Order: sequence, then C-alpha cells, then structure tokens
Amino acid sequence: MAKKHVLVVDDEKDIVEFLTQLLEDNDYRVSSASDGVEAMELVTNEKPDLILLDLQMPEETGTGLYRKLQHKKEYKSIPVIVISGLAGSYVAVSKSVPVIDKPPKEENVLQEVRKALGE
Repeated sequence: MAKKHVLVVDDEKDIVEFLTQLLEDNDYRVSSASDGVEAMELVTNEKPDLILLDLQMPEETGTGLYRKLQHKKEYKSIPVIVISGLAGSYVAVSKSVPVIDKPPKEENVLQEVRKALGE
C-alpha cells in the first residue's frame, strides 16, 4: 500500500524537522513548505492526503492558504490540521478543522493525523 502523503507547512525550521521526523518514523511520506506560496505549489503538483498548517508565516499566511484551498473544488477535500502558537487560532479557520497548540506533542499530532486520514 502506498504511504499516505502529508504536507507540513510552517516557517519554523525546528517544527518542520520535528513533524517530518515524527511522521516519517510512523510510515508517512512527508514534504514541507515554509510559506503559503510554496505550499500551494506543492499542493498543485503533489496533491497530499493531509496538510499540517501553521497560520503565521511570511509571504502568505496559513489562513490565506486555507481559504484558497477551500475555493478550489479539487483541493477542498484535503483535510487540514492547524498547528499554531496563536491564541484563538481556531477562529481563523473552519470550526471543523482540528487545532494543535505549539509546541506540538507527538501523541496529539499522531492522533489527529490518524483521525484525519481515517486510520
């Protein structure tokens, strides 16, 4: 069975490294982007199974990227999990989107990832 593909979008290198390592150790294929512009390119080219999304980034915010994805029929169905250090970040996206506070805890991330991917 093909590995599920998770896109990690965050401008904090240590968070990206932590999440990438955690997901790869749990048999996911991972790619990453440091802002919304780069992420949109990857979504278009690779159509990931899931997106882990930070909200506060340079170039384009996670909120902006999330809204773009929701307006495109072919990307609307990709599940998104927000990982953010912002208080009240759950109000920036749809109520149905899970929010994990930074710094993320391994078990929280894996639990939400598995739930989002229906595993």
